[in-house]
Amino acid sequence: MSDPSESKDIVVTGSRFGGRTVTQSATPVDSVSREAMEQSGRVDVIQMLKVQVPSFNTPRPIASGVGDYLQPPSLRGLGPGEVLVLVNGKRRHTSADLNASNGIGRGDVSVDFNAIPSLALSRVEVLRDGAAAQYGSDAISGVINMILDRSVGTRAQATYLQTTKGDGETYEVSVSSGLRIGDDGVLRLTAAYQDHGASNRARADTRQQYFGTNAAGALVMPSSYYGSGTGLTAPNGALDPREAGFDRNVFFQGDQPNTNKQIFYNFVAPIPGGAEFYSFGGYNRIDGDITYFFRRAGQDETLRTLYPDGYSPGLKSRVENFSTAIGLRGDDLAGFGWDLSSAYGVNSQDLTYKNSVNVSLGANSPTRFYRSGADFYQWTSNLDLTREIPLGDADPLKIAFGLEYREETYRLFSGDPAGYVDGGVPILDGPNAGKPAIPGAQPGPSNGPDDRASLGRHSYAIYGEAEKTFFDRLLVSGAIRHENYSDFGTTTNFKVAGRLGLIGDWALRGSYNTGFRAPALAQSGYNASNTLILNGAQAIVRVAAVDTAAARLAGATDLKPETSKNISIGTVYQTGGLTLTLDAYNIKVKDRIAISSTFQDSRLTNYLAANGQSGFAAISFLTNAVDTDTKGVDLVLNYRHRFGDGSRLGLTLAGNYNKTTFDRIAGTPAPIAALGITTPLFDLTQQLRFSDSLPRNKVTLDLNYTRGPFSVSVTNTRYGEVSTVALTNRTPAQIAVLTPGYDTTLVPVAGSANSDIIQHFGAKVLTDLELSWQATTALRLSAGAQNLFDVYPDENIASTAASVAAGTNGADNAGTQPYNAISPFGFNGRTVFVRAGLSF
Repeated sequence: MSDPSESKDIVVTGSRFGGRTVTQSATPVDSVSREAMEQSGRVDVIQMLKVQVPSFNTPRPIASGVGDYLQPPSLRGLGPGEVLVLVNGKRRHTSADLNASNGIGRGDVSVDFNAIPSLALSRVEVLRDGAAAQYGSDAISGVINMILDRSVGTRAQATYLQTTKGDGETYEVSVSSGLRIGDDGVLRLTAAYQDHGASNRARADTRQQYFGTNAAGALVMPSSYYGSGTGLTAPNGALDPREAGFDRNVFFQGDQPNTNKQIFYNFVAPIPGGAEFYSFGGYNRIDGDITYFFRRAGQDETLRTLYPDGYSPGLKSRVENFSTAIGLRGDDLAGFGWDLSSAYGVNSQDLTYKNSVNVSLGANSPTRFYRSGADFYQWTSNLDLTREIPLGDADPLKIAFGLEYREETYRLFSGDPAGYVDGGVPILDGPNAGKPAIPGAQPGPSNGPDDRASLGRHSYAIYGEAEKTFFDRLLVSGAIRHENYSDFGTTTNFKVAGRLGLIGDWALRGSYNTGFRAPALAQSGYNASNTLILNGAQAIVRVAAVDTAAARLAGATDLKPETSKNISIGTVYQTGGLTLTLDAYNIKVKDRIAISSTFQDSRLTNYLAANGQSGFAAISFLTNAVDTDTKGVDLVLNYRHRFGDGSRLGLTLAGNYNKTTFDRIAGTPAPIAALGITTPLFDLTQQLRFSDSLPRNKVTLDLNYTRGPFSVSVTNTRYGEVSTVALTNRTPAQIAVLTPGYDTTLVPVAGSANSDIIQHFGAKVLTDLELSWQATTALRLSAGAQNLFDVYPDENIASTAASVAAGTNGADNAGTQPYNAISPFGFNGRTVFVRAGLSF
């Protein structure tokens, strides 16, 4: 039985009626081959897609827990929860982790792209259009379908990468072998191992590290201002002699080290009766070490009997994915094509603090704490039926309908009691000796017994689709889906799409669809404290589950599903070796889910404590905070030419522009407003995270030239401007010394002469180069560079002696963090690589 997914010229995503070429599709679909993705030595699938698909973006988070490895994806300017990921057309399970970091994707869940080795893939298809009426929840911005390789033969490759700064060493070895089973069956097994080394672009910590002494000889707390330990600015008291010899390179800003072990299989075999049995799935495990911000010797967070010179808490992370799918499909079941499948997947995570301390336990404190664990289970079963009905013309009416049943379970576990208890031991020494110590492990308390969660739900869906071509030039299709969730009720969504052939090879296409996204179980059940960097300073923020007493007191309500309306209009032109597609779109999303503003006010703390909820210095919760409107355009131009001498040239120019605005922003929750607090439910920092923290435009120019055994590939990617709130509530005098030389916008603070500072980080062009030599029919050698010209993003607003004199540090966390995590291409600089590949 043939499988249309085997042809690289054919796409199968976005229709249940077999494959068609990219230009014949009624909706925009990118088809990216494995060979194209692996250009320039990349080893992570998500980073490969970021370069190859213009409307696809992902940041490089820092110290955000397992989010450092998941790297939340974005398609067409929307969030990671609004893009659906499939493997061989079947829904892929998401991560158990809720991204609670202070960055892009905050409050959302992502699919772990690290689970599948690139060598297991044939290609990846990216449907850039809403498809909830076809595939269900999450398919608002589009669908990413990873098609597994089912060819016969063996490939192996080894890759080595290193930045030209001398760090970030990465090794990858992988092998994939397809074995013939019987006459027409294939079993393909792929195994890979990746070892990612750390990179670090942090700068020296010039702050005062140890207690100072005043004129009377008493100890005083160290100054937290930039340069206070090196003479640039005034310290607090006379400096401790140890300041002079202290190694100030104690901070970390860069890629976190990790190892990733992957194995995947894809099996297809005919069975009697003309049907086919298939199964695919795999397992991977990531083990990583995350380094958090340094705690100085003179801070109350430091137990000096254990760490006399300060310490950096760490997080050992283990992330595992297991998945398997089985199915039967055939061409004739009472005249219907049919596909019966069941897919099961689980993501589990275990997090353990190391090099830590609970100061409130005194000298008996452990230095290692189990922080928390979580897992997510998903089981999806489908029956799909298709049929062609002749209507007397050349093109039959194609119909499809099907059923789906899905079960999901989310569990969140508590950590070691020693990591969250208040041990009652006061601060042992220093100026604050005898005062209450900070309870819980560093950098934030472990999950307590009240943080545990166990949620489950199931859903049923029935769906139908129809397609007909009229007059050999007008393709019309429609889809409808009705779904019932055990926790959120019912939803019905539809889609209509069409393609009209005009003169020659020119065509118009367009679609309109409604969509939805059911809140992830983690969004309803997540409950934990996290250390964030707010306005250049560390703060422990409680993200409270919406049904907890504290969240309800602060105004939280049950989450509702997101709903969307999506319209897309485009044109397609193809002639000879040239293909051009241009598609404009408008996506309106109502009730988008996000983590609220961080409410940090003594009035709220006292109010919660008076109602039996103590210990909340700062609180956030999940909420349907905003309605957004995203408009954009995608352009893709491909040109292929073969010269008379047999050499080949390939050129791809692809670009995306999008802009997100707000149709609604929820106001301050009533219980908080009643306290006199005016912080809105979704403040300026959160708003920019939705609208400006991803590039509004991105353009890629990819050139490939092959002559004989040699080939060269040059990829230029322009990432547009991104913006974030750098600092809040700064005085005019502070702004005058902080902002010169930076691209900023000031937003006045209501009722004050102060302003919030938005910093804009300019567009950058990165160039990747790969040179390859097909040494033999079996051996291919490659070398090159990512970011060939060593481009870095603009730097954060810097702390200086002048800013300290005005009473403030900059946005660079007292000078140690020069780059912002919203950089769409990271900040490693140039990376060089070599790769060897074998095929036989």
